[in-house]
Amino acid sequence: SESSSSSVHERKPKEFVAELFDSFADTFDEKLVKGLGYVVPKLVGEAAADVMMMAPQVAGGDYHPGYYRAVLDAGCGTGLAGRYLKPLLASTDEEEGGGVMVGVDASQKMLYIAAKCTTRKGCGLEEEDKEEEDNTIEEALYNDLLVLDLEDMELENTLGKVIHPESNLRGFDLIVAADVLVYFGSLTNLLQRFAMLSTKGAALIFSTERATDEEAPLGWRLLASGRFAHTKMHAMQAALSAGYQMVSYKEIVPRMERGEEVKGHLFTFILNAKPGRDEL
Repeated sequence: SESSSSSVHERKPKEFVAELFDSFADTFDEKLVKGLGYVVPKLVGEAAADVMMMAPQVAGGDYHPGYYRAVLDAGCGTGLAGRYLKPLLASTDEEEGGGVMVGVDASQKMLYIAAKCTTRKGCGLEEEDKEEEDNTIEEALYNDLLVLDLEDMELENTLGKVIHPESNLRGFDLIVAADVLVYFGSLTNLLQRFAMLSTKGAALIFSTERATDEEAPLGWRLLASGRFAHTKMHAMQAALSAGYQMVSYKEIVPRMERGEEVKGHLFTFILNAKPGRDEL
C-alpha cells in the first residue's frame, strides 16, 4: 500500500532510475518484449507514422509532411522505439544529410546496447526479420546517444551535438517518450521542457500508466511497482499549459505484470505555441 506521502513525490530520483536500468540492461529486451508482451515501442511508432501526415493541417509551422527532420527518443533505453522511428526520418533525397535521431537515457548500460543497433540488427529486430533487411544499407539507428536526465536537456546538448552549425534546424519535429513518464509524478515541467526543444507544429507522443481521477486526485499516483500512474486529465492539462493540442488518445495495455494486464494510455499532441524560457 502507498504511504501517505508517496503520492506527492514529483518524480523518481535520477540516480534511482539510472541504477535500476543499469542493473538489468542486458536482459531488458528479452524479459520485457518476449516475457511481458511489451508493445509500447510499436504503438509509438504507429502513432508517429499516423501524425506525420496530420501535423501540418493541425498546427502549421516549420513542418515537412511525409517525414521527420529531427527526432528525440526521450528515455530511449535499449532502442526498441528507435527501430520503428528510423524509417520515418527524412532520406538524403528528401533532406540534405537526411533526418537525425537522438536518443537520451539516464542509463549508460542501456545506451551501450542501443549503440549496437543498426538498420539490420538489434533493437528488437528478430532473426527471421533479417532476410527482409538484407538490401538495406546498414547504418546506426541513432545519430547520437546521450547520457542525460530528461529535465537537463537543452537544444545545445541534444540536437546541437548532431547538426551542422549552419543548419536551419531549430528544434525537434518529433519527441517520443515510450513508457518513460512512469518515473515522473507531475508531468508539467517535463512537457514544458519538451516544448522548448521542439519546433512549432512538432509532434509529441508518450505513454503512461493509467489512473482514474478518484485514484489520483493530484493527477498522478505512486504505485506499489515503484512507477507512477497518471490521469488523462493531468496529462492533457500539462500538455495544454506547454502549448500542445491533443490529436489522438487511446487506452492501451503496455505489457503484462504478474499475469494481469497493465492499464495504460497513449497520447499524441501537436505543438501550437512554444513556452517562453521563463516558464521552465
